[in-house]
Amino acid sequence: MRQLKFRAWDDEAKKMYSPEALEQPEIEDSTKKTIYSYLSFGVLYIYDFRSEEPVEFVPMQYTGWYDKNKNEICEGDVVQLEGALHQVIWSDEIASFIILSHDGMVMMGGEYLADNIEIVGNIYEDPGLISYR
Repeated sequence: MRQLKFRAWDDEAKKMYSPEALEQPEIEDSTKKTIYSYLSFGVLYIYDFRSEEPVEFVPMQYTGWYDKNKNEICEGDVVQLEGALHQVIWSDEIASFIILSHDGMVMMGGEYLADNIEIVGNIYEDPGLISYR
């Protein structure tokens, strides 16, 4: 069975949290944040309760794929494949992660990509890498 892992983007602090940081019920980092994650009705919520109003993080699921450098590929990653940049997204229509190019071409992921694909960033930390979302 495939392992489910997530990382999370804090848009307010412009910080990415690793899967390891989210596994703990509460973590205090150098920015004095306390992170909580929970599953409700099949939706993962990740919050920081550092103030009266909780800050919701953006969860990004691990796809089960690796790039040529053995890095885990997550939803929201920007990858280079065949000389072009593509975005990794979840498709509700086919219930699978896909690799989307700027022209709308869709590629399925999988083991055959591992030798040819490389993570170059993600849509949150590097929004200028691609001009579509």
